[in-house]
Amino acid sequence: MKKLYVTRTAPNPRKALILLASKGIDVDDMDDIDVIDIDFAANEQNSDEFTAMNPMRTVPVLTLSDGTVLNDSQAVCEYLDRVYGERSVMGNDVIQRAQVCSMRRIAEFEVLYNFMLAFQHSNPAKAQRVEQVPEFVAPSIARGVKTLAYFESILEGREYLVGEQLSFADIVLYIGLDFGKVLKVDPNEQGKNLARFYHMMNERFSIKNMAKAKPTHKED
Repeated sequence: MKKLYVTRTAPNPRKALILLASKGIDVDDMDDIDVIDIDFAANEQNSDEFTAMNPMRTVPVLTLSDGTVLNDSQAVCEYLDRVYGERSVMGNDVIQRAQVCSMRRIAEFEVLYNFMLAFQHSNPAKAQRVEQVPEFVAPSIARGVKTLAYFESILEGREYLVGEQLSFADIVLYIGLDFGKVLKVDPNEQGKNLARFYHMMNERFSIKNMAKAKPTHKED
């Protein structure tokens, strides 16, 4: 049985959950994947069992039936995209895959990563994990916001970043916009195209809609 370890409110595991949902797949209703929710507030990621499986202590993690461990969000999403569902959100041909890759990397490293960096260096809960440098916060937010202007331009007259269908690039950009709210970067104030895009994606993939944890059954 495959196992997918997630924290449903965190950006990186949300990529995997939204990818499946975009294909019409309910992660909690899959026959061959058992979803395990890791409680970061309770430090479950630091348990001996989880650390032995993933020394990086991050999510998502996908373990396969043969013992293979995928502990990077991009790797997990590549696997899920190729194995499940009929349409690839990574791109349907060589050119489209290259375009999706390009857009995804800009959204990830220039928007999402900078917002996550600002959060890590400003949130007290992250002080034990990283050596916080407050001076990183404002420039990181500014760089992310500056890049949003690029995507505002790309989305002019189009619904999605690449082609006529939702792609992984859209998922990553949406997660970046959504995470920016934690830093008081309002996704509805970054331009009319981004506001429209965010509303469209949030209607389907908000944390409220996606954070449906399976009930935990404990033995007496």
